Amino acid sequence: MKKSTRSQLVGGGAVLAMVLAGCAGEVSRPDVGQLQEGLNLLDVKEPAWGMSAAFRQGQRVIYLETRVGPLMPEIYRQDDPDGPQNEMDMRLVDKNGNTFYAMRGGDNFVDPTWAAEVEISKRAKVDPAARDLDFRLAKEASVAFMKVAPATFKFHVRYVASYAARPVPSEDEQLRQRAALIPRVDAPGALNANDPARRETGYGNYNLGDYMWLETDKYSGDTGCFLGLCVAKHSATRMWVYRWNNGAPYWILSIDANNHGRHAGDSGMGYNCYSSASTWAWGATISGSTAGDATGNWDSQGGCQTSYSWNSGGWDHLCNDDAAYELWQAKSGGMATTQGDGISFTWTSNAHFACACQNNSGCDGDWSSPNCP
Repeated sequence: MKKSTRSQLVGGGAVLAMVLAGCAGEVSRPDVGQLQEGLNLLDVKEPAWGMSAAFRQGQRVIYLETRVGPLMPEIYRQDDPDGPQNEMDMRLVDKNGNTFYAMRGGDNFVDPTWAAEVEISKRAKVDPAARDLDFRLAKEASVAFMKVAPATFKFHVRYVASYAARPVPSEDEQLRQRAALIPRVDAPGALNANDPARRETGYGNYNLGDYMWLETDKYSGDTGCFLGLCVAKHSATRMWVYRWNNGAPYWILSIDANNHGRHAGDSGMGYNCYSSASTWAWGATISGSTAGDATGNWDSQGGCQTSYSWNSGGWDHLCNDDAAYELWQAKSGGMATTQGDGISFTWTSNAHFACACQNNSGCDGDWSSPNCP
């Protein structure tokens, strides 16, 4: 498909815009040398599909992308009628094509290629200082986009602004405290890639090439009244991957799971607690389903892989079940948790917080926010 380019002047600075000749979704990522300094708008044509932008600073570049998914469940649309009506994904990608931040609106990424790319990104060897610069540059990119985004992209701006307001991991006091609690192994070779005792955590042949430490932070807030219920909670999570990196560990990836509703940073949402691994896991991953291909590779889609239902009727789940599963992913060191997987996950004997949760089995308790295991 042929693509054409044009330049615009926005706020006195040149903005490179890629105009697609055909369907949205085929935006490429120009190399650093093809980009102008500052913000480059690659695709801002269709707010119902998403957008793509790049931000160049010298020889560094960050790519910013959003994608729009299905309508949010009715409870959340009624709760915030002036807010986003659709689930939305967002991600930040470095100059080598590695994703270091992603936000997932529902159970799976809207664009299924994102899932595999997020997993592949954790294979890349990245200098901690370079990754820190990526997180910082992404904040500048976010602020720049907020200033020039068309009014029709106001809900995209909302999530971009939420990222811009966060501290980078190296300056996040909460993350610094958590990192201090993660054990360091001093014995030579104790975390060597050739160590036969390394944990595989059930990933078949899928090997990400380093030890990881997983963490999931839980945020929750009240919902509005729906179906006569006025005390229900919505839970979202923020998942982190901490990479060993030969004894110089760093936070390599952050994934926000909105679980069909509000984002962790949205109004009315507050931090509650966190769950983390008990040991370093070789090639660990998070935020994925239990589906794998013929070679044992995991597709890293979302949380619960059953259908969504606010009323948890049939074999369904709701946001708090997703959050419970995501908390246990960190606790268990991977996608197949000790409590089950994205389809058969069940936490507590009375079936509260289950990916396949039937009302007549006592699942109405999942209207509350789960504790952290």
